[in-house]
Amino acid sequence: MLLVVVIVAVSLALLALDVMDGYLNIASTAALVLALPAVWIAVIVIVPVQARRQYRQSAQLRDDQTVSFDDEAITFASRRGTVRLPFSEYREYLDRGGLILLYQTEMFYNLVPRHALGDAGDEMLARLQAAGVRRL
Repeated sequence: MLLVVVIVAVSLALLALDVMDGYLNIASTAALVLALPAVWIAVIVIVPVQARRQYRQSAQLRDDQTVSFDDEAITFASRRGTVRLPFSEYREYLDRGGLILLYQTEMFYNLVPRHALGDAGDEMLARLQAAGVRRL
């Protein structure tokens, strides 16, 4: 979403500068007319389609999983195994739209639906913050 805001802001700024000159720059017009719809198509169409495809292809993603936490770590369990990760090993987290993303690296994260934690969600987020995990 931030990418969309940046593209719109830059495109509008370039167009405003072009209008002041009396000439319309092809690059700034193309950024607004072509790049913005391309980003929207990627975000609104392609990403959800790919996510559904990945879900269909992976039996592991369809398994029932449980998530729990204590003072030191978060535990993910399924019929395939159990993983316990200390809060301090997370790089950052994002709490938005009913989902909590727990980033282990820039590109690898655990996805936890907020409703799966019930009232304990805020407590888990507080423990992440106390462990020095950065909030996005």
